[in-house]
Amino acid sequence: MNKTDLIIEKVLKEPVTDHVVLSCSRAEAHSIRFSNNSVNRENLHKVEEEVKAEVGYEGRTGVYKTNDLSEDGIKHAVKKAYEAAKLLPKDPEYMPPVTREEAGAAKNFSPAFGEVSDERKYGILQAAFSEIKKAGLNSAGILSTNPYTVRVCNNKGVRASHSNCYSSFWLTAMTGNSSFKDFHITRDFSDYDEKTFVADIIAKTRLSKDPAPLDPGKYTVVLSPAAVEELLMKFLWYNIDAKAIDEGRSALSKRQGEKIAHESVHIYSRPDHEKVSLFPFSPADAMPYIDFDMIKDGKLASAWYSRFYAAKKGVRATGRGPGSVIFKGTDKPLDKLIANVENGLYVNSFWYVQLVDLMDGVFTGMTRDGLFRIKNGKLAGSANNFRFNQSVFDLLKNTAEIGREKNMTYTSIPPITVRDFNFVSKTEF
Repeated sequence: MNKTDLIIEKVLKEPVTDHVVLSCSRAEAHSIRFSNNSVNRENLHKVEEEVKAEVGYEGRTGVYKTNDLSEDGIKHAVKKAYEAAKLLPKDPEYMPPVTREEAGAAKNFSPAFGEVSDERKYGILQAAFSEIKKAGLNSAGILSTNPYTVRVCNNKGVRASHSNCYSSFWLTAMTGNSSFKDFHITRDFSDYDEKTFVADIIAKTRLSKDPAPLDPGKYTVVLSPAAVEELLMKFLWYNIDAKAIDEGRSALSKRQGEKIAHESVHIYSRPDHEKVSLFPFSPADAMPYIDFDMIKDGKLASAWYSRFYAAKKGVRATGRGPGSVIFKGTDKPLDKLIANVENGLYVNSFWYVQLVDLMDGVFTGMTRDGLFRIKNGKLAGSANNFRFNQSVFDLLKNTAEIGREKNMTYTSIPPITVRDFNFVSKTEF
């Protein structure tokens, strides 16, 4: 045990109430920012260590966070959380600490990852800069590695710990009047294919030059995994909470048992997914994340259940947000989806996605960093950017083809082909 763990054990031997949870986290961020094909901010190294004290008192819960990890600092955090709990009104959804039996159900996993050396990081960047310069393009972005550890302990005997890492390389390449963005999410860049990644960015950036004018309307589109994630995750966060559904506050409230997606759409959670899993349990209280289906066979399979609402309904808790979200893919590469579209658009990414109509699942946003015409199964130059107004229900029901999954930070999402995607106006940027 390290010094902080010993202090936590000492504090928990004499808890101030029958509800004391101490969550200790350590997160590192090693980042290199670049623009104009050169590094402009390097050796950005940040370490954050924090203990969060949660204390329950007669149906109330107080929380206090501190980065003072001394014995006095942690005791002070517990004291302040206790004082806060006594001042609060009773919480109708109060839950006691997670038990050892509950915590024991976690699907513990120990992902393998190595340290990414500075030589490796700068080698990745210099190789990309060299090829992008040769192509007559510019670039900007960030490369980062982020190892972390979280430990959750409570006075009921729970001791849960997990270490992991996520790393990423985000690169936007630019011509004089267009841009294209892509990314590689990994643990330690052992799976990074440098030639393929950079060559694809260069080819699509060149193709994006001089966007041609195109009128808004409904188009068959191939959405990249990033574009799908932008809409899907916002839709899930707004709509798939079980309590909100039962209380009529979700777009799914009036659609229970109804068809909400094409039968081929399967969206589920798997906390120990090989590539995108971050935690086997909630870093707040050590409640395990579980495997469960969200959307399957065209219908809602299961909503997200908090501990409180799961106990009330007599079902298993999933957490307000699952450990990972997987949109089940196929073995079809992106190029195959594009090849199967005679006339349409390829959307590389969305941005500024906002809710328009909660009860019908309608969102708006804009295309950015790559919008291409598809003609006779091939990319045929770029088009001006659009704003869209789109129901996610219509998007899921109009899904015509699903491609191969791409790993992101806590999701694994495929590209999909969607009919009648609704672009409502042009944008100037």
